[in-house]
Amino acid sequence: MKSLIVITLVIVLKVFANVSLSEGMTQIGEIEFSRLLDPLALFVLGFQTLTNFWIILAMFLLVIYIILFLSALSWLDLSYLLPMTTLGYALNALLAWLLLGEEIAITRWMGTLLIMIGVLVVGIGGHRRSKRKKIDAAERQQESNTSPPSE
Repeated sequence: MKSLIVITLVIVLKVFANVSLSEGMTQIGEIEFSRLLDPLALFVLGFQTLTNFWIILAMFLLVIYIILFLSALSWLDLSYLLPMTTLGYALNALLAWLLLGEEIAITRWMGTLLIMIGVLVVGIGGHRRSKRKKIDAAERQQESNTSPPSE
């Protein structure tokens, strides 16, 4: 149950961060490559970005996301966690359509459906850390407990 809750939070935080970033960058406008090479323009762009409400909100959500993601990695295999978080692609598409007014082609919806089917296949396989990782972690813990203190 803990894994399901954390994975759900990770997905939701990342999706809302993505939507916030998109809205913020839409407000800032298209960035021309030449602006990235001009130090003054880069400073102005940085100021615009770091003072935009939606960008700030996204950064806050992403900090919480990374903390939860790292926490989940402490007890879940990456090969399980990462595919499960791709459910966010479907939610991203849905919210981009609903909140940002993006037009999404049928081929994108079909691709999103394929991703969701893949996540279902991965999810059926279980989510606990492999036995080898547990043994390695236990051995490292035992070694650190029996090591003489360094001076």
